Formats: sequence, C-alpha cells, structure tokens
Amino acid sequence: MRRTGPLSRQFDPASVPDAESTGEVNWSRFNANFERLLGTDWREVNTHADCSLGWRLMRLYLAFLQQRRDAILDLEGKLRVFSRLRLPANPSIVHFGAEAGWEAALLQALYGNSGRVLLIDSDPVAYQRFAQAPQRAQVRAPRGSKRQWIDVIRDPARMEYAREDFFRMEAPGSFDVGIDWGLIEHYDDPGKQSLISLFRSFLGPQGLQISSCPRDRLAARLFYRAFSEELNLGYRELMTLRELSGHVERNGCDVESRHRLPAHNIVVYRFS
Repeated sequence: MRRTGPLSRQFDPASVPDAESTGEVNWSRFNANFERLLGTDWREVNTHADCSLGWRLMRLYLAFLQQRRDAILDLEGKLRVFSRLRLPANPSIVHFGAEAGWEAALLQALYGNSGRVLLIDSDPVAYQRFAQAPQRAQVRAPRGSKRQWIDVIRDPARMEYAREDFFRMEAPGSFDVGIDWGLIEHYDDPGKQSLISLFRSFLGPQGLQISSCPRDRLAARLFYRAFSEELNLGYRELMTLRELSGHVERNGCDVESRHRLPAHNIVVYRFS
C-alpha cells in the first residue's frame, strides 16, 4: 500500500465535513478538478500549473497517455470485466459514491435495465457530473460477443439518485449487486471495515459486490504526483490486487474473481 502525496495546497482538512464517513476527502473540490482534468486536452494541462519544467513535461506525457488510452474512464475495459460476472437478468443495482453512474449503466447494458438502480453520492458536484454527463456512449463489445458495439445508456428516468451520506441511509438488504469504484482507497483500515459492512447491509443474501481501487504501479504513482495539486485532496491509497483482496477476505467475504485494468484493480465478492 502506498499513500499518494504530496497533498494539494488547495486542501484544508478542516474543510472536510463528516471526515469519518467521507474518507477525509474534499470531494467537491476533487470532483470539480477531476472533471476539469478529464475535459482538458492534454496539450493544455499546464495552462495553470505551478511546477518545475520537469514536472510540466511529465504532466504532458501522462495526460497524453491517459487520453490516448482512456485509462481513467475506460468503459471498454470495465465492460469486458463486467461481462464475466454471474448476475441475474435485470439486476437491482446500488452504486456507492456514484458520481456520473457509468458503471451502473454498463451493468444495465449487459444484463437488462428493468431492475432498480440506486446511485448514492452526497457531494453536490458529483450530482452535477451525473446531470451533465452524456446520456449515451457506444462501447466496443467484449471479445466473443455477437455484437461489435454495445450502446450504454445513462437514463436518469431509470436511476434514483440519493444525495445523502450512505452511512446514514436505511439499508434495504435486497440489492443484487453493489458497486464502489474509486471509493475504498480513501478509508484507513478501520474505515474499510465499516465500508465493507455497509455494502453487506445493502445487498441481498446472494448479492455481489464490485470493489475497485487505483493500482499501485509506477504510472499511477507518477500520475498522482504530477497532478497532486488537482487530485490529492485528502486520503488515498494505491493498492496491489493482493492488498485489495486481503481487505475483502479479512472482512469475511468470498472472492469470486480478481481483475486488472491499466489503472484499476477490481475484486468481485459475495458475503458469507
């Protein structure tokens, strides 16, 4: 496990409300900066940068690679992993820290969109991302599919967006699948235990949880160092796939599968 650093000069720990439940992160500023970074052409990433020439060149290089490979959003990679899951038709989905909700939309595209979808995110800027993001994307189908492309539709009419703290919500214990993407790494070890217990309380007896975190590899370390002013707005761990799996297994979960994408580790598990 490696913590990302240095912290942004924009970050003030005192500005974080309910730090224990939000993971000690200034989510509004992070979401605003993250959205801006994703929408900025790689040639322009240094427009407002205050760093040395070496880091300016590194920022250009990393932004070029990220945009060329779509390594952060990576809908194609996520679709490929999700297509291997064992899920019922039209699953009910709960997405913790949902932001724009693309991951839930990918599951709907693969397994049917008639089930309930609950997106949970208390940050108002995250909800803006949900409201303003494209409602449709065409994603290359996984190898072996009968289709070349899959239409992924984020239909707000089919998604319930709860702008609440998920730790304070009533847990229905009935969802078929839960998603946390880029969330678990913002909590220390006791916080991870509380978070995984929360996931359990939302899922039904056969429910499946999908947890993802950024990979602990050189490219990710450099990325969060080069873009520290924009993105290091609180606690974040980079983990190996083994470390992420270990947290899940220590909390009494049965891992069904493990996956790596260029920027993400993914562990899929059920609760004993």
